[in-house]
Amino acid sequence: MFGPTAEGETSYARRLLHLLRPDMLVLWDKGFDSNAFLAAAVTDTGAQVLGRLRSNRYMPVLTRLVDGSYLSVIGTVNVRVIDAQIAVTCADGTSFTGSYRLVTTLIDARRYPATVLVVSITSGGNTNRRTTRSATRS
Repeated sequence: MFGPTAEGETSYARRLLHLLRPDMLVLWDKGFDSNAFLAAAVTDTGAQVLGRLRSNRYMPVLTRLVDGSYLSVIGTVNVRVIDAQIAVTCADGTSFTGSYRLVTTLIDARRYPATVLVVSITSGGNTNRRTTRSATRS
């Protein structure tokens, strides 16, 4: 945390946007799912993004891609959307399943396959769990 909890994470994150460069990939969770924040992170800095969207957020499907993802647009930013099913098994054997909706500005599905991006956003460096991830093909 950067300051008082009365101010939200996105307010603090906006203060750091000037540090982003075009050779960076910014990862974020669904709390940062806003058109304005996406535009500021991408358009103003040239950085690429990969993040979770709220599960109830739907964007128009402009073009379906070979890996099951699709091209869309959020505000003025061209994006790729990946719907994924996640299964996590913890060290104690407890397992959880769920759906993730990811957004990225890494548009090229051949160069950046959906399964690789799903692993990137869900791994978080935690070695105490076994995770199965798959991009959903529609």
